Amino acid sequence: MQKIINIVVIVLVAFSIYFGIIVDHKRVQTIERLTESDIELQGHKAVIDEDYRRLDLKFTGRGKHIQRMQSDIASLRQRLRTVSDSLGNKIEETNFFLQQVEEMLREDIRNLNSELRTLTDDLATYKRRTNRTILDMQEVISRIEDDLKALDEQVNPEKERDRD
Repeated sequence: MQKIINIVVIVLVAFSIYFGIIVDHKRVQTIERLTESDIELQGHKAVIDEDYRRLDLKFTGRGKHIQRMQSDIASLRQRLRTVSDSLGNKIEETNFFLQQVEEMLREDIRNLNSELRTLTDDLATYKRRTNRTILDMQEVISRIEDDLKALDEQVNPEKERDRD
């Protein structure tokens, strides 16, 4: 049993020496490389932080312009909505007015057509009456001429004989 303990102790000592010298040495070298890399990266980080700060300032400045532009666009959209609503109302009013005018014109045209028919009928009646009156007057003139001839024959019977 003593031999087993001695062997275990020797193995543990050998393992600790191996771990302490070889593995620890590699670990120390790796830590040193990491430390050097960290120092180098700290410099890069400072440059990146400065670049980020400048970029952030640049975007902040542009952000103000963008915000102003966005607010201008929002106000223009609002004005456009207002104007389009107003324009829509005006168009509706104009359409309503045009419909009223169209109805009035149709009514006036109907009235004119009715008056035109009435005037046409009146003109036809007047024409017939005038034609009858002219015919009556011609008949009366014809009778008067006959009467005048008859009177003339009675008054001047000699004229009639001269003519024959």
